[in-house]
Amino acid sequence: MTFNEWRNKYDQMTLSEQIEYHNVIEGQYPEQAHYTYENVKHVLSDDDISVLEFGCWKADLAQRAISEYLIKDWKGIEICTAAIEKTRCTAKEFSYIIPKDFNWFATTVRPECDVIIATHFIEHLSGEHFEQLAEYCKGVPLIYFEAPLSNEGESWEGYTGTHKLTYGWNKVNEIMFNKGYHVKNDFVEGKIYSL
Repeated sequence: MTFNEWRNKYDQMTLSEQIEYHNVIEGQYPEQAHYTYENVKHVLSDDDISVLEFGCWKADLAQRAISEYLIKDWKGIEICTAAIEKTRCTAKEFSYIIPKDFNWFATTVRPECDVIIATHFIEHLSGEHFEQLAEYCKGVPLIYFEAPLSNEGESWEGYTGTHKLTYGWNKVNEIMFNKGYHVKNDFVEGKIYSL
């Protein structure tokens, strides 16, 4: 399946089909640890915090952060079982959550956490799923989204990769504002949202 075909079939695919597709992607593009650590550090602290990360892949970020900060626990939500099998994080504070539904943010109770981190994750969602994800995040004090979005958004038609979200930062900010958040830190490819 091409990336455009995946974008077109995104809403019709089952969780097992999505897992199978992402396992193929892992075989072709195994390195997916994309994050700007200097930005992420703004939501980490030595206060024994709980972190929930969306799309943690092989947990490179968790491994680094847990070695440098006092993290009570770090849970990573990931559907790519091939990436999970090759995890780079062996810290006792880290654990994976494998969703039972592709739209887990609409059907699963969110674990208690102080911080949500999603680096290079939200751009892989549909607009409807992003809006459900924003609701899922509601009430968490700090949220860091990092994504290669423009202010106005794009279609991703023909893009080599699984980018799907047509919303730009303006729309993302509006949705987060409607959930009670304001932009605490504004980076080129990321935003920290605070209640």
